[in-house]
Amino acid sequence: MNIYIIGSGIVGLTIGIKIKEKFKNLRVTIIEKEEFSIKHGSGRNSGIIHSGVYYPSETLKAKLCIDGAKQLKNYVKNKKLWIDECGKILVPTNDVSYKNLDLLINRAKENKVEANLISNAEAIKLEPNLSPDFEKAILIPFTSIVNPKEVMNSLLKDFINLGGEINYNEEVVNIDSKVNKIKTKKNHFNFDYVINCSGLHSDRIAKSAGLEFNYSFLPFKGKYWKIKKKYKLNKLVYPVPDLNFPFLGVHTAHNKDHEAFLGPTSTPVFGRESYSFFENFKLSEITELLPSFFIKILKNQNNLRNLAIRELKMLTKGGLIKEIKKLIKNVESEDLYFYEEKTGIRSQIFDNTSKNLINDFVVKKFNNNQMHVLNAVSPAFTASFGFADYIIKEMYIN
Repeated sequence: MNIYIIGSGIVGLTIGIKIKEKFKNLRVTIIEKEEFSIKHGSGRNSGIIHSGVYYPSETLKAKLCIDGAKQLKNYVKNKKLWIDECGKILVPTNDVSYKNLDLLINRAKENKVEANLISNAEAIKLEPNLSPDFEKAILIPFTSIVNPKEVMNSLLKDFINLGGEINYNEEVVNIDSKVNKIKTKKNHFNFDYVINCSGLHSDRIAKSAGLEFNYSFLPFKGKYWKIKKKYKLNKLVYPVPDLNFPFLGVHTAHNKDHEAFLGPTSTPVFGRESYSFFENFKLSEITELLPSFFIKILKNQNNLRNLAIRELKMLTKGGLIKEIKKLIKNVESEDLYFYEEKTGIRSQIFDNTSKNLINDFVVKKFNNNQMHVLNAVSPAFTASFGFADYIIKEMYIN
C-alpha cells in the first residue's frame, strides 16, 4: 500500500512517523515542494508548547493540543533536546481581557489544565520584568519552549530511520482523484491513500482533488523583533487574548542562549509565501487575496476591520512598544530590531457561511482515500503528535 503525505512540516512528519511505527510494512512517502523541511511554518515557529487553556473543551484544538503537548514534551525529553519548562503568565491589558480572566480559568478546569489566578505581587515575584499595571494575572505552569528546528531535525531523522521516504523539490500541481494520481511539476505519483498537509497550499490542493467547501484562504503574516540588549525572562509573558479571534497577541519568547523576542503581529498578507514585501510576488495570488480581504474589511466581517487597524499600528516600532509596555517594562524602540528569520505566515481559513475566521482545526475526508488538513494553525506545532493519532484513527474508520 502506497501512502503519500503532501508537506513535510511537523504535522506531515509526525503523521508519517506514527504510520510507520504502527504499520511497518506500509510504504510512506512525503512529497515536499521545497529543498528542505523547515523553510516555512514549522521552522519559523516560536517553539512554544501550549497547554490548551484557550480552547473550548469540545474543539479539536483542545483535544489534540492537550494530548499532543504531553507527547511532544515526552519526545523532547527522551531525545534530550533543549526545553525550558518555564511556564507562562497571562496579563490582562484592557477591559476585554479582564473579562476573559474568569472564562480562561473555567476553560482550564474543563480541559484539566493547571491555571492559577495570581495577584500582581505574586506575578512580579515570578517575573520581575512584568509591567506593574494590572491587578491579577494567570499562571500556567505547564507551558514550555523548545527549539523548533532542533525538534524538526530530530523528527526527520526518525522518519528516515523508520524507512520513510521524502521527495524534495516536488511541487504538487494537482491531485487527479479519478485515477488516484498526484501530479507535480516534474513527476506523477500513484497513491492508495493521500494526506494533504501542505499548509499554505492545502486549500488549493484540496480543490484540485475535487473537494468542495465554503472556505476561503485568508493568510496573516507574523513578524518578530529581537531585544538587542541582555534581557533575561523567567517566564513567557502573554496578554490575555480576545477570544473572538484565533490570535494570541504579541508576546515574549526566548531561546537556549537567553535571547528574548517579541511577536508575532498578525497583519493581512497578499501572497501565500510573501515573507517580505517583494518575496514570491505572484499577481495571481494578489488578485485572489486582495479583493477577498478588502470585502471582508469593508463589511467588518468577524470584526476584521478593527483587527486590521489594531495590527497595522504594530507594524512600526512605536506602535509595537506601546503594546509591549502593557506586558513588560524596560524595553524601548531602540532596543529592538526586526528578526526576519522568525517571520511566518499563518495558513488561516475563513468560513464564508458564518462570516468568521475558523478558530479550530479543520480536516476533511474525501473519496475514502484522501484526507485534507485545511486549517492546521496554532497550536498545530504543539498538537502535532495528537494530530497524527487523530488522522490515523480517521483514516481507518472507513
